Amino acid sequence: MTTMTTRDYEALVIFKTVGGEQDLARHASQLEEHIKRVGGRIESSQNLGRRRLAFRISRQSEGYYQVLRFHAPTEQIGELERLFRLNDTIVRFMILNAEELPVAAAQAQPQPAAAARS
Repeated sequence: MTTMTTRDYEALVIFKTVGGEQDLARHASQLEEHIKRVGGRIESSQNLGRRRLAFRISRQSEGYYQVLRFHAPTEQIGELERLFRLNDTIVRFMILNAEELPVAAAQAQPQPAAAARS
């Protein structure tokens, strides 16, 4: 019997700006369904709104940003990335495990002691 290792992940997804808020909600819902289909559990989903991209990507200069926090089997992340790549409404995405998040890394590092003043 094999046991599946699960971890906490965070995905940042940038959607194309075509469509309105209802379309964005539908696209975010589709991503959540993909995560559930591979055996994951959604912790939170947050719409960060429409923002200007640092550089043009696929002729897009703006995108709708969505952050998903979820718990999923590590073996299924490759499949999840494949499903995200096949979604033509996604401009870019990044999936990080909880240990790779900048905030978690900063909290894990010990803070240097303040120098004693004489």
